Amino acid sequence: MDEGSGRQRAGTPPGSGVFLTVTDGAPPDDEAPPDDGTAPEDGAPIGDPPPAGPQPPTDVEPGREHRSRRGRQILDGLLAALAVASGLVLVEGQPTPFELAEAALVASVIGVILYQRRVGGASGRRRAARARSFTRILQGLSRSVSSESVVEAIIEELRSASGADHVVVARQMQPDGSMEVTVMAASPTVPTSKTFLRPDILGDPVTEPGAGSVAARPVALPAVARVGSLAIRFQEAADEVARRVRSGYGLPYTLAAPLVAQGRFVGALILSKRTRSSWSDVDRRLLTWAAGEVSAAFVRAYALEAAEARANIDALTGLPNRRYLDELISIVPQRRRTGDSLGALMIDIDRFKRLNDKYGHATGDSALRAVAGAIYVTIRAEDTPARYGGEEFAVILRRASATQAMEVGERIRAAVAAIPPERIGIGEPVTVSVGVAVAGEDEQDVRGLLERADRALFLAKRRGRDRVETA
Repeated sequence: MDEGSGRQRAGTPPGSGVFLTVTDGAPPDDEAPPDDGTAPEDGAPIGDPPPAGPQPPTDVEPGREHRSRRGRQILDGLLAALAVASGLVLVEGQPTPFELAEAALVASVIGVILYQRRVGGASGRRRAARARSFTRILQGLSRSVSSESVVEAIIEELRSASGADHVVVARQMQPDGSMEVTVMAASPTVPTSKTFLRPDILGDPVTEPGAGSVAARPVALPAVARVGSLAIRFQEAADEVARRVRSGYGLPYTLAAPLVAQGRFVGALILSKRTRSSWSDVDRRLLTWAAGEVSAAFVRAYALEAAEARANIDALTGLPNRRYLDELISIVPQRRRTGDSLGALMIDIDRFKRLNDKYGHATGDSALRAVAGAIYVTIRAEDTPARYGGEEFAVILRRASATQAMEVGERIRAAVAAIPPERIGIGEPVTVSVGVAVAGEDEQDVRGLLERADRALFLAKRRGRDRVETA
């Protein structure tokens, strides 16, 4: 597809509140009427919002099924009595043409009923298989502890239960609100595909009045959808995502349901088939129910991810904290490929205690945030900064030679020195000292690498501060 992409992080938690319409690649005038002929106008939702909690859709209500079974039993008794009576007439003597016609009619009726029972038995087995799929979907979603595992749990079972040619999950990502689109084909030989939709393709944000704020910017609606109820606007947003997916992947006819969380549109669940008339009421109910369950699962998964992120982020500077750095250090040796160089920087704000004593802790916090921001915008995307403790910061450099590591250290030093003092509320510039160390090709001790960078930092302090030294 022609949509842009970028580095993504965890998205906004979706919730519930799902409506449903059918869309396809043909112009609106060509759209086929729904199966029951009672669908509302184009863009209006079909069906009601799903009830709270895991309540899979069913084809027949329990009371109705019981009455139907009683009716079948009565009909079986009447047909059996009629068949016995017709048989007695045939064996007792020479039957009249009328009696022969009556016996033939009875046999035909019994044959039709037996055929319908056979078809109904196959339908019952399909319903039982669908119910097992619902159970597996719920079990998979209940075990999902990340947004990625939610997608994996729903997409395979939904494909099996619906018989769709493709299942598509579009979910909003942080921090820029772009949408990750995962497409799985029915054929196991076709690999799963992923792409991204730009966050600005849908226009103004879709937000319920009074909805709580969330970290990521919500995906929004086209101009045509800026009127009407929120339910219709959410559905139109899902249909717009489906249109983009149809255009990019050549999917002919789609059935789309929005994912809604905390009053915001945060994604879409989409089924695709080759024929226009293939969507049944069961398909619609299935997708509506599945979208509600996926939304609720995303809420749980994103809540866990947000809690984990808070535990690994320094609240003052917004950089990863010491805990995160320690975890990273433990896994870097396993992920490091042969020949990859690895570097480390240790950075310390010069005379920070004097600044704190002179201007106060609030100003000291401002200085820490400003330095952290200068570090973050200066390093490369593949490098990892962290607040090491107090006024000290660390940076792990991936694929960096000694010369490149020194260049990064010098850029950080210059970026900090260029921070306007008045921005922080002090009278003199803030400076930092930087220690640099680069691991040898076979060196796996990342903690030892940081210790070497710390010794280089101490050397920079001794040699006058506001400088970069290497171990």
